[in-house]
Amino acid sequence: MNRSKYKLNQITDYINEIIKNQQGVGLSVAIVKDSDIIYSKGFGYSQIQPVNRPIDGETLMSIQSISKNFMALSIMQLVEKNLISLDHTIVKYLPYFRTKNKEHSDTITIRHLLSHTAGFPSNLGIANMIAPNVREIFSDTATEFQEALDYYNLTEEEISSIQTRDDITKWFKKVELEYPVGMGWNYCTDAYVILADLFEKVTGYNWETSLRDEILTPLNMNRTTSNSRIVEKDKNSARYYLGQDKIETPFPINPISAPIGYLYSTANDLGKYILFHLNKESKVLRSNLIEKMQNPIHLVSEEWRFDSDIRSYGLAWFTDKYRGFRIVEHGGGQLAVRSLMSMVPELNLGVVVLLNFDGTIHHDICKKIIDIFIDERG
Repeated sequence: MNRSKYKLNQITDYINEIIKNQQGVGLSVAIVKDSDIIYSKGFGYSQIQPVNRPIDGETLMSIQSISKNFMALSIMQLVEKNLISLDHTIVKYLPYFRTKNKEHSDTITIRHLLSHTAGFPSNLGIANMIAPNVREIFSDTATEFQEALDYYNLTEEEISSIQTRDDITKWFKKVELEYPVGMGWNYCTDAYVILADLFEKVTGYNWETSLRDEILTPLNMNRTTSNSRIVEKDKNSARYYLGQDKIETPFPINPISAPIGYLYSTANDLGKYILFHLNKESKVLRSNLIEKMQNPIHLVSEEWRFDSDIRSYGLAWFTDKYRGFRIVEHGGGQLAVRSLMSMVPELNLGVVVLLNFDGTIHHDICKKIIDIFIDERG
């Protein structure tokens, strides 16, 4: 057996063992090296009701916060076209944007939103709570939905009044900044809806249409979409299962908030996406702007560091070091959805892991794959 095949068999054996021990449902993995997808495999099932359906590299799955990276790439395309600058303020394009302290929020820039350094709290909740099936999500008890509203300091009237992306932007007038603009870091998922609002006001185009025409089609990502109806009808699409009892969770749907976490893709499509970022292909964005996205801007807050002293965030990429190698990655998760795409530029290596159950084994699998490729170098 040649060395390359042995290495990939090691990976398969490891994942088979870990998913068996974890009693997981299904996961999909793609590995890219240099200019190719060298490994694409599914383990377990995409659906277990009414019958078991095998999962593979073409299975459509929710990617949750990896969606933010696509939103950021769309913004960078506007920078390339000189339609905007990263250091322009949000109010230059969205004059109705403000927080409780207008004087401070008037200084918030596009770069601040992309890098989560705008000063927003991390637990706003508005973008997720407008999901059309939010009551189903919070239905374990008779009071769970109200408890979620109370936790986020929201009302039913408030979330039902959100009909468009600019409604989200206008909602921010109730937000109080937690730290001076640009002087800290908080992962505020809701801010990426504002970026979509800005994109649509600047271009006059629906973001999802531009995403398809300007990013997905050029990269041949034919299985990636924002359309949940298409995904749910597709025979090779995942459902999501929570806990030891594998209880099916509500399907992740939230069209207004698509840029924060409601795109759907496959391990193979995300492999193509990683190849674009690794090799800095200019057909979608100039190489210097791709590099700019991957450059760290600010150290992340303690709960996001995972025992690292240097874990940082750039423009929709986390950056870190692992065994002396630079790591560039983004993940996502909600209920029983887990996603991770990770790059090791020095090895020209990328890994995608998508799960349809809860837990942290996507990180374990990614780390094991990187270990195998590092160890191969001796």
